[in-house]
Amino acid sequence: MNGTAAAAAIAAAAMAIPGTASADVLEIGSGGYQWVAGGPAKPVVDPLAAPAGEAPMVEFADDAAAAAPGSAPTEIDATLLHPRSITEALDAAGPMRWRARVAELAAKYDISPTLLEAVVWQESRWNEMAMSPVGARGLAQLMPGTAAQMGVNPGDPMANLEGGARYLRMQLDAFNGDIEKALAAYNAGPGRVQKAGGIPRIRETQAYVASIMARLTDPVRR
Repeated sequence: MNGTAAAAAIAAAAMAIPGTASADVLEIGSGGYQWVAGGPAKPVVDPLAAPAGEAPMVEFADDAAAAAPGSAPTEIDATLLHPRSITEALDAAGPMRWRARVAELAAKYDISPTLLEAVVWQESRWNEMAMSPVGARGLAQLMPGTAAQMGVNPGDPMANLEGGARYLRMQLDAFNGDIEKALAAYNAGPGRVQKAGGIPRIRETQAYVASIMARLTDPVRR
């Protein structure tokens, strides 16, 4: 590790439950994020900076021409939230009552519990009754088509959370463990990520990925 990276912070986000413990550790250097433990990821560059010569980012809202219906859950922007749905400070794996379920699903689908928590926080702020105008429901904001694909009832919070965990695992597998691409696929659909060869230049998706990655490196989750 070079001098710049050596001087950079190493951020750890961990969740412990009785009898077990798991930790996710990211090293922050001049080249961006890199996993030290907890999962592989490629370095992240500034998600909102457009390289010279490239077209500016675009925005989309349920663009049926770009992605098949149900290809990805809808993000938090279109969701009405209850004030009490906000994740408690210092709670690294969501509200206390969901901690055991997060740990169970993280083990079942071999994903970081902190990553799953960050996705759900971004999607619904842990409001199990969240409903978007386009029909995305629940903790993981599953569209009806995605819920059917995952074989879960989106109206059942436990099942909804499992559907989100399974869908996230599918995206991690599809993109060889690249967390940024998997998150982009969760938000915008895998087709867009494949077509772009990376995180699509969609402002909404760029912000979504950046927000979750920042949350993963924040020792105090708000």
